[in-house]
Parts: sequence; C-alpha cells; structure tokens
Amino acid sequence: MVQEFLKDKKKIGIFSMLFIVVIVLIGLYVKSGFKELKKNDTESIFVDDSIEADTSNDESVNVKNNNKSNNNDSKKQIVAAKNKNIVVEIKGEVKKPDVYTMSENSIVKDLIDISGGLTENADLSNINRAKKLQDHELIYISNKNDENKEIQTVNSNSSNKDISDKKINLNSATLDQLKTLNGIGDSKAKGIIEYREKSGGFKSIEEIKNVSGIGDNMFERIKEQIEV
Repeated sequence: MVQEFLKDKKKIGIFSMLFIVVIVLIGLYVKSGFKELKKNDTESIFVDDSIEADTSNDESVNVKNNNKSNNNDSKKQIVAAKNKNIVVEIKGEVKKPDVYTMSENSIVKDLIDISGGLTENADLSNINRAKKLQDHELIYISNKNDENKEIQTVNSNSSNKDISDKKINLNSATLDQLKTLNGIGDSKAKGIIEYREKSGGFKSIEEIKNVSGIGDNMFERIKEQIEV
C-alpha cells in the first residue's frame, strides 16, 4: 500500500512539472509573438510616414515647377508684346520712300522722320502727323502742285480699297497719283502713262494688264481702285 501510494504521488509530481513547463512555454511563445507584432506595427508606421513625406515633397516640387513654368510663359508673352512691330510703306514727297518696320505705337511723323524727312514740294495740308500707324498701311505724301491733294492711305485689311473711296482714272491720273495704287511704283506708273499715250487711252480697266509688269494678281489687287 505504501509503495503504491508513493508511486502514484511520484506520477502526480511528474505530471505537475510537465504542466508547469507547458504553461511556461506557452507564455514565452505568446510574449515573443506580441513583441514581433509590436515591432512590425512600429516599422509599418515609419514606412507610412516616410511615404507620406516623400509624396508631400514630390507635390511641393511639382507645384514649384508649374509656378516657374507659368512665370516663364508670362514673361515670354510680355516680352513678345513689348517687341511687336508693324510694317508700313511711305510714298510721294519724302526723301527715302520705302517699306519700313516700325514699333506698333509709331505715328505718321515717326515714319516721315525715318524716311529721311519731307521734300521741298511736300504738301502736309491733309496729313495728320499725330495719327497712329496701322500694320501694312500705305502713307502717301502728295506734291503741293498736284491737283489731287487728298491723303491716300491703304490698309491690307480693307480689301485693298482706298479709304477715301475715290478711284484713280487711268486715262487722266498723274504719275504720283498712279503710285498710290497698291504695288505700283515709279516704273509701273511710268509704264501705264506710256501705254495710254501709245494706245490712245484705256478702254477698260482690264486693259491695264497689257502694261509690262502688271499681271492677273496685280490687277486683282488694284481693280477696286481704278476706273476709265
């Protein structure tokens, strides 16, 4: 009896020891897993913060680049606006009749000055020297001895029509009057006069195409300005 009792007590002690060992192992495992989970969570937080910081920096750089680009575009537009020029022509009683490139804010007086000034026979009675010039405009300074002393200005946007609406008669126009026509210079104006003298005058405006140097394209440009 005593021996069996001792044997049973020994077994209970062994089982108790095993149970305690198992409990300790489970406790250590759980504690270890909790530390690992906590470490992962901490690393995740740092990674998320790093990503957010990088994203914020990228957005800041993009905004700065966009602002810089917009500022550069604005500066280019301002420079382009300041440097805008117009092309105008001056004929008649000036020392250097020609086509000139001017600032868009130029006036007739500026064009007269750049063309060498007026001749002794220039007639300014119908000229507004303070008038602002328009792109592709023609300014004609008449001779004070001319019968037709009206200022003639032509703008390319007016369908090549003389703003005075007074047509040039091919059979009676003077050399200077013919030179007010679009594209007609000194040599073509002399050719028109020579032709009408040889042929006895123009019978129709289309006949001007018989003059050397005046073709279909030139005729289309001046047909609304001439008559017979």
